[in-house]
Amino acid sequence: MQKNYFLNRIEKLISNIEEKDAFLITLPEEVHYLSGFTGEDSYLLVNKNEIAFFTDLRFVEQIKREKKIELNIYDISGKKIIDSIVGNLKQNKIERLFLSKKDLNFQMGENLSLYLMENMIEVKDSNLIKKMRERKDEYEIEIIRQNLLLTELSYNIILPKIEEDKTEIELASELEYFLRKNGIEKMSFDTIIASGERTVLPHGRASEKRIKYEEVIMFDYGIKKKGYCSDFTRCFYFGKIIGSEILKLHSIVKDALKEAEKIAKPGIQAKEVHLAAYNVIEKAGYAQNFWHSTGHGVGLEIHEEPSISSRSETILEEGMVFTIEPGIYIPGICGIRLEDMVVIRKNGCEVLTSCDYDL
Repeated sequence: MQKNYFLNRIEKLISNIEEKDAFLITLPEEVHYLSGFTGEDSYLLVNKNEIAFFTDLRFVEQIKREKKIELNIYDISGKKIIDSIVGNLKQNKIERLFLSKKDLNFQMGENLSLYLMENMIEVKDSNLIKKMRERKDEYEIEIIRQNLLLTELSYNIILPKIEEDKTEIELASELEYFLRKNGIEKMSFDTIIASGERTVLPHGRASEKRIKYEEVIMFDYGIKKKGYCSDFTRCFYFGKIIGSEILKLHSIVKDALKEAEKIAKPGIQAKEVHLAAYNVIEKAGYAQNFWHSTGHGVGLEIHEEPSISSRSETILEEGMVFTIEPGIYIPGICGIRLEDMVVIRKNGCEVLTSCDYDL
């Protein structure tokens, strides 16, 4: 019998609340995480006795087809969502409501707080679901793995299409067209294709700059498919002879990446992974040219916990999926960044990215 990972998640959530508690889920990614629904403008309200799904006529048929758990569907077309939520809370005699305040827009948060006070229902901020999301189950890991395979395939498809005087935007368009044809929902973020001196821009989105011969081209992009993101960065040298300084920078960044991967394992702080990469770059004399943290969690969102930075106190656990992406940026020369996605396993980390690092 196939394992229902969605049911496992909802059961874990319910096990963490008391009899007169409820949990309101407003973030679309987390509604999907618990129910399988891929639409928008919908909410989950979970208590010990009921899983309530609030939506309107646009999505009633969709949730019926996509739901991975048993739930009660409430069509709130023409009604105020807050009235429907509070009505359900009163009907179920709920005394305490948990939610993630950061996921509410200001107006909804203000109105909901007022309604809850009027009805003597306590509201509590909670990051429980976000903590659950930090550790991916095997279903999630497999989706991310397949998405990354497609991402890497597209990189190998696009390299032969690089031509002098083609713009970065043209190249990005060809890349995204291939990915769209192969079923992605959307890109994880605006595609970064930066060539030549523009590679010193860590977030250098594809521009109208024309690609020139003997330039480094940085590719940083990802896809979203089946609800989950991928993230991928490689640098490609468009020319015949690679300059010795560029080769040196590339070698240092690759060493930093591999040192960080060596120490990533359960029980260590995420900042230790960052420090492993940073120390390699610092020893080589380029500490001032490493301008960002080493990585970030990836899942339903392109940036989620854990943060792989010097400030992160997160202890790594099995199932955490994140990027390791050190870089060196030297204005007037170029920027080099290399990125792998990894998952923490029992005795270390599994590198999900399989593409080589060649310039």
